[in-house]
Amino acid sequence: MKDLWKRTFELFRRNFVLWVPCSVAGILMVALSRLEKVEIHWFFGFFGRQRSVFGGVVPSGDLAQVQHRVMMVIFPLGFLKQFLEVFLFVLALAITKVLVEMILEARKPDMVAAVKGLVPKYGELLLFSLKYMAVMAFFGGFLLLASYVLASEHFREIALSKVIVSVYSLLAEGCLAWLLIPSAIRMLWSQGNPMISVQKKQMGTIFAVAASAATFGLEFLVGKAESTLILDKQWEREVITVANTVIVNTPQVLLFIALSLMAMQTLGEGTLLADDPKMNWGRQLSDLVRRAREWGGSSLK
Repeated sequence: MKDLWKRTFELFRRNFVLWVPCSVAGILMVALSRLEKVEIHWFFGFFGRQRSVFGGVVPSGDLAQVQHRVMMVIFPLGFLKQFLEVFLFVLALAITKVLVEMILEARKPDMVAAVKGLVPKYGELLLFSLKYMAVMAFFGGFLLLASYVLASEHFREIALSKVIVSVYSLLAEGCLAWLLIPSAIRMLWSQGNPMISVQKKQMGTIFAVAASAATFGLEFLVGKAESTLILDKQWEREVITVANTVIVNTPQVLLFIALSLMAMQTLGEGTLLADDPKMNWGRQLSDLVRRAREWGGSSLK
């Protein structure tokens, strides 16, 4: 475990190219959010107009009907946006693994080649994205259901407070990682269906929860720092948003590198990490017995 942390930070520190996939995914997610706001505004304008009997276009008088029509369009588009966001980060994870493999094999990391090499796996990446969304929807629905089951409005406010939601999110992230780490590691390999040990699931879960906790902390600090800035120009705000996105996604870069190393170690793609002695007690005991026998035999002679 300690060696995995060390190797992850070493790759993270020395190879800026490993930052690129996750950072680009985060920036594209910001762009999708901006596009969603533009779409909502456009649809309200489109459905909020009607033709007058006297000719021309006038505002619609039925606001409820306009809202209903907009929601009928926005809901599936919102689902598509969420799926694209998840898929972008899943794709970033797969690209990171290919880049880590190139670096450890002393090859020049090639982003274009990494993306092209994943073309045969796009179906698997899409399937994993859907699985991720399904598990996230379950935990999100459970939180909403639990909050509304509470009779007191005061308790509902507490249940939906930022602290409680953050704690629940970390617990959900742990459960999510425990369920999906095996699928993620298998997805990062090229073939076969290997068994993932409990130790690997534990390590992946610890990394995922630590990354989420660090992300929450960075979001809080970045939000505090951003609130002190006074920016008049739109392009300045956009630059700050992009920079903050890169900063906040830094723990995810570390997580992606760690998962890549775990997948490569687990599936025998080379001796990349030192064996953890705590996970090899049986081997160490057998070596100790063998050495004791050899020492005993030599003493008798």
